[in-house]
This record gives sequence, structure tokens and C-alpha cells, in this order.
Amino acid sequence: MATEDDVTRQHAAAPNESAYRTGRLAALGALLGVFLSGPLAVAWVSATHPQPSWRDPELFARHYHPIQLLPYAGGILLVAALIVLVSSLHASARAEEKPLTAAALVFTGAFAALIVFNYVAQTTYVPDLARRYQPTNAPIIAALSMSNPRSLSWGIEMWGWGLLGVATWLLSAVFGRSKLERAAALTFIANGPVSIAGALWTIARPGWVMTPAGLAAFGAWNTLLAAMAALTFFALGRRLTRTRTADTSRDSRGAFAAPT
Repeated sequence: MATEDDVTRQHAAAPNESAYRTGRLAALGALLGVFLSGPLAVAWVSATHPQPSWRDPELFARHYHPIQLLPYAGGILLVAALIVLVSSLHASARAEEKPLTAAALVFTGAFAALIVFNYVAQTTYVPDLARRYQPTNAPIIAALSMSNPRSLSWGIEMWGWGLLGVATWLLSAVFGRSKLERAAALTFIANGPVSIAGALWTIARPGWVMTPAGLAAFGAWNTLLAAMAALTFFALGRRLTRTRTADTSRDSRGAFAAPT
């Protein structure tokens, strides 16, 4: 029969197991979100119903098609998955790591608010203006459409992901010293300066995101984000396996304990 101490330890381990399982699902969701919002989705849109290089809102409205919403729909999935992933890592953090992971939650909340606003504009407001295009709506489309590389929305986008970079940098502290966890930590750290640099470069060079260098950076950053999600999935899976093995070992020892 299991002792009272064994039962207490089992209950103490349960929250981490739940956090690990939830984190793994969130990492898979983030990986799917990267594919649905990243270069593959953009390439599909470009091959089917592309937008020409930005000239003015009227040209944008003439070439608008609902398939152009695909990257933003994938982006919403990505943001949702990252919120859950950050929350799961915070829940599984040790007491001494909680100040950093709690700060990461705040930065993630700010990131999510900015990016979700942006994608609501791209999927709801801008398409409606494009379908009912009038010259009086042209300044709003120019300000909010991400087809315009100098739009306000690109500033919101880059600063939003820059805030997530701060969050992942802070979260890198939760990973351990195994090779797998060190690799995961390095991707979380790298996403920090990379994303912050993108936001700062948008101040120095507005419109750079649609240049060849900007598109190359977009592809490289998506690769980094995919690696971050994949390594986290496997790292949390290994933690979950170790936790279950430890619980099984404790149960086996408890079965031979004297009844209380």
C-alpha cells in the first residue's frame, strides 16, 4: 500500500505532468501555425492569387482574393499556440525561475494583443474595405494593409514579435542541461535578439520587410521558430517520460510498504 508521503509526492508531480502534456500539444500547434502562416503559405498565395507589388489601394482592391487570408489565419493559430506554450513552461518552472517566466507571460500578453489586433484588421476590416472599395477608404487601406510595406500594420507586427522575443529569451531559463534542453534553450535565446533586431530595423528602414533581404530574414526566422517548437516538443516529451518513470518507481516501492 502506498504511504501518505507517496500520495503527496504523486499529487505534487501531477501539475508538471499536465504542464508537459499541454506544452507538447502547444508546441505541435505552433509548428502547424508556422507552416500555415510562413513561407509555404505565402508561396501558395503567390502561386494562386498574388498581390502585385504595392502601388496604391485601388490596385490592392482589384487584386484582392479571400485566399490571401490564409497566412493570417495560420498566424492566429500560431499566436494561440505560443500563448499556451509560454503558459505551460511557466507552470512547469521551478520556484527560482518563476520571476523570469512570470515576466515572460506579461510580454507574451502584450505580443498577443498587438498581433491579434493586426490579424483582425487583415482578415476582417481591410478585406471589407477592399470588396467595397471607394477612394475615400484608400488612406485606411494604405495605413492598415500589410501588402503596403510601409503601413502601420508592419510596425505593429514587428514590434509584437519583438516582444515575444523578449519573452522567449526570459523563458530560456526553464530548460535543463541535457543536450536536447540546451539546444531548445539556444533557440529561445536566439529568438530574442533576432526578433528585437527586426523591430529596431523597422524603425531605421521602414519597408525593409518586402525587400529580398527582408523576405530572406522572414524565411530564416520561421525556420528558427519551427526549430524552437520542435525541440520544445521533444524536450517536454523526455521530461514527461522521466516523470512517469519516477512515479512508477515510487508506486513499486510503495506496494511493499507496510500498511498505515
